[in-house]
Amino acid sequence: MPDRRQCLALLGSLPLAAAVPARAQGDFPSRPIRLLVPFSAGGSPDLLARLVGNQVGKQTGQSVVVENRAGANGIIAAEATANAAPDGYTLLVTTGSQAINPSIYRKLPYDTLRDFAPVSLLTVAPALTLVVNPGFPGKTFKDFLEMARKPDSKITFGSPGTGNTLHLVGELLNATAGTHMLHVPYKGGAPALNAVIAGDVSACFLSTTAATIAVKAGQVRPLAVTSRQRIAAFPDVPTMAENGVPDMDYNGGWVGIFAPGKTPPPVVARLYSEISKAMQVPEVKDKMISWDSPPATHTPEEFGRFFRAEMDKFARIVKLANVPMQ
Repeated sequence: MPDRRQCLALLGSLPLAAAVPARAQGDFPSRPIRLLVPFSAGGSPDLLARLVGNQVGKQTGQSVVVENRAGANGIIAAEATANAAPDGYTLLVTTGSQAINPSIYRKLPYDTLRDFAPVSLLTVAPALTLVVNPGFPGKTFKDFLEMARKPDSKITFGSPGTGNTLHLVGELLNATAGTHMLHVPYKGGAPALNAVIAGDVSACFLSTTAATIAVKAGQVRPLAVTSRQRIAAFPDVPTMAENGVPDMDYNGGWVGIFAPGKTPPPVVARLYSEISKAMQVPEVKDKMISWDSPPATHTPEEFGRFFRAEMDKFARIVKLANVPMQ
């Protein structure tokens, strides 16, 4: 048993030990930050991660490195984040797939709510855009519907895998418009887009960010958007609701940042502060708006509530579209 002097020495050391984590948090960040993106380079999450991450790096004086870990509808990158040290140096930049996966997969290698700490919502896009190869025979969305409604339809659509927002919107169109599109999964948004450009699939749904770039480059042709109102990026492109699918009202998805679940609140708060500040820098903000991905203003707490509501919403869509569990 320790004597009285040893006990006093031990007690005297406790405040110093307790101060170490606080001081470490006060110095945060003191080394490079990794942003794990669950999709291939060139997609909306990747572009936004690089844009915002670059500015955060300028503000903090620390490198912000984007790592693309595509596959399994975001599960690979999400699992790596969930298992990372909860110190703020490994973050997940993801999309609605994070909210969809609990309704698609029977077993996940993490707890979606417990193992992640919401940091910041980057953007909520107003709509997705249905695009086709410039040589696609249908000139309008009505033409596309007529072709896709035939029981022996050969219309295919690509997406970054099974169960992501770009897949579910196609299944929702099948369910609400009576189309018979066949889903073809790819390992990322860029490969799915490349398949449309090459003519390997008929169509795909793109975020406004990716669609704007591809349309301007002449790689694809937009047919319709999924929102109830036309969007600023494509004012001449009709909505699906205008053209025979009145129940279609599907936002363009969102991109947000999560930390591992036990990341200390002061670190989460510092990350949110730097990210929020970065999105208000004129060149960053203007670029995001030009992509029709306006900066979001959600605090970590607001993002958490938004995310839980998204989980509930996608559970209903998965049931409506009759998407089988994986």
